[in-house]
Amino acid sequence: MNKEKLSSMLWGSFCADAYALGAHWVYDIKEIENANLNLNGFNNPLTTYHGSKRAGDFTHYGDQTLWLLESISNEKKFDALEYSKLWLENIKEYNGYIDGASKATIEGLDKGLSIDVCGSSSRDLSAAGRIAPLIYFYNNDKETLLETIKLQTNFTHRNESVEESALFFAELTLAMVEGVDLNSAITSLSKNYSTTLQKWVEQANQSILLPTSTAIANFGQSCSVNVGFLGVIHLLIKYQNDYMEALKENVLSGGDSAARGMIVGMVLGAKLENQIEQSFKSSLTNFDKINSFF
Repeated sequence: MNKEKLSSMLWGSFCADAYALGAHWVYDIKEIENANLNLNGFNNPLTTYHGSKRAGDFTHYGDQTLWLLESISNEKKFDALEYSKLWLENIKEYNGYIDGASKATIEGLDKGLSIDVCGSSSRDLSAAGRIAPLIYFYNNDKETLLETIKLQTNFTHRNESVEESALFFAELTLAMVEGVDLNSAITSLSKNYSTTLQKWVEQANQSILLPTSTAIANFGQSCSVNVGFLGVIHLLIKYQNDYMEALKENVLSGGDSAARGMIVGMVLGAKLENQIEQSFKSSLTNFDKINSFF
């Protein structure tokens, strides 16, 4: 497959997470508008959730995605057991936010539960946003890709809708790498999934004429997959030709912008491989580390 598109897909997801850090989990859109954020770059977090994080850093979603990339690179494949060891080592020393799903997974591993049952029952969309490294490494083996996505998702989030969303967005990203029309891909791929997911796609499609902040407020700004999925589809369709505008409108809509952003950045990164500026990527705190994996 097109290596430039795959590389852009990976950078697109990481950059979107870091871009969201500034306003992540701020639900009052007026507060975001009045914060004088640098909408062309990265920002320090407005909330205290992210500890000592600073502009250019990742949220805990992006950090876990980076650990996944590191594990795959070390093992030359996705080894769920080795990844779980690296994840546990990092999360126990983590200076950022440790969410409920991670806490439950830590508890399960400490109890000796196997990696296929140690995860939480969380419905958070974030687990579906961590998949870019898997797509990058398994883009030529779709069967293995989808199986590894199930494993990494269920490691922390044992929820059917989160898993289904991760699989759907993986297939959509591959379609973008192959040059398929975005709207056509969303419509055709959704037919292979549950009626619930198809209804989410239909509902999101009906929101395109609304201002994005209004649409996402109507859906819900929270972390849950049943609202985050709709926000992602809205953003993808409405801003399918403008990577930075999609990221900006996502952040200005508040709530769990990092989870939505990682998926939007991944899909549009694959579709619009020439739109992510080198200066934007190189401003990431972990730029050199990520660049070393290519």
